[in-house]
Amino acid sequence: MIYFVIALGGAAGALTRFILSNFFAKHFCVFFPCGTLFVNILGSFLITLVMSYFLASGTDPIYRYFIVVGFLGSFTTLSSITYDTLLLFREGYPWLALVNVFLNFILSLLSGVGGLALGKFLFYR
Repeated sequence: MIYFVIALGGAAGALTRFILSNFFAKHFCVFFPCGTLFVNILGSFLITLVMSYFLASGTDPIYRYFIVVGFLGSFTTLSSITYDTLLLFREGYPWLALVNVFLNFILSLLSGVGGLALGKFLFYR
């Protein structure tokens, strides 16, 4: 049952990442992979916020498997950052490639800190 729940959440997360990344790429960014950046920042925030809730509330672990491991685990992705970065290098934008790495990791970490802080404020009163 756990494997099915993780797979179902993973499929939904991957599809959501694909839709959002393409939306951002089409409407907001031409030379920079901001779609991947957006989903990683949002996903990092949501993982820490949702885990704060699950740990504080004692929610059934099946929900954690579906939402955190499945959905948010496939929603955020290191492989997309890697591909986007290598593509920027190959196309002659080494500085944008380095900015991409920096922004994805630093902003995702800061977003995670924000989600954790909000979760602590909301769920551990």
